[in-house]
Amino acid sequence: MSHAVRNASLSRFSSFSITRAATRRLAVVVASSFTATVLLASTAKAQTGVGATLTPYAGYLIAGNWYDGPIGTSISSTNAPMVGGQASIPLTKGIALVGNLAYASGDLRIGLPLLGGVNVGSVNTWLYDAGLELGGLSTKKIGIAPFVQVGIGGLTNDIKNSLLNVRASNIAYTGGVGLDVGLAERFALRVQAKDWVSRFNSEDAVGFRAEGNLAHNWALTAGVKLTF
Repeated sequence: MSHAVRNASLSRFSSFSITRAATRRLAVVVASSFTATVLLASTAKAQTGVGATLTPYAGYLIAGNWYDGPIGTSISSTNAPMVGGQASIPLTKGIALVGNLAYASGDLRIGLPLLGGVNVGSVNTWLYDAGLELGGLSTKKIGIAPFVQVGIGGLTNDIKNSLLNVRASNIAYTGGVGLDVGLAERFALRVQAKDWVSRFNSEDAVGFRAEGNLAHNWALTAGVKLTF
């Protein structure tokens, strides 16, 4: 009996370790891709007409619920202001490699019926991804042009209150739409709505699995797009 319990415990521990390792490997890959994109874009400053871009931006993150419980209860981070940066390198006409890194700071919220909810801690969230962008101001520098983005990345939540100080990293699938408004040869305004679809990783935070929602986290942003 004890042998079976020991094997089951080892199996759960191995599964937990593999899940955490896979999530962290993805975070490293995405972070490396974003860093490489930024470095390539920075290098491209010295080359006329390369088309690499850097876009610092600010906006608002509308967070989805991590968990929904009975009679209207829930656990989530609150909606929060966010800041970030985006870099891109053109691959061919109308297609570019793009990387994003953003940060938002909100509260840990317990949703309650009738009362609306109560904040019980803080949540600092890092959002990062790498993917492809289609459209935008690829063939012209002045005017209006829509674009779409798809990618894969992650969300890392640092959760703190009087009882907890934990971190959870979740794989995220991203998709976004936006509009570039070119005002000058190398200067444009960029507005974007981007969805970060992820499931909260309770194993990473507290050591056991509790299946949560596949949550939609909408980032509504505006920034200045600089082309090199």
